[in-house]
Amino acid sequence: MMRISAIEKAMPDDVRRTAREHPFLVIAAGALAGYYLGKSHGRAILSALVSVGITAGASSARRMLGVEPSPRLARAR
Repeated sequence: MMRISAIEKAMPDDVRRTAREHPFLVIAAGALAGYYLGKSHGRAILSALVSVGITAGASSARRMLGVEPSPRLARAR
């Protein structure tokens, strides 16, 4: 079972206990929330994921080629 400790610590004890006792309920709620968010904000989520992927790919390519990051990115770090 995969655990995300920050999320687990943020949940109240009764919610955590219910999630452990009824995992199907949690999976169904997550699927419904994902469907709703995808249906109402799908384009924005997809464009954000694509931009993060492109940025990560470009950063990885720069690192592999030994090229310094652009000055704008260097200031942000």
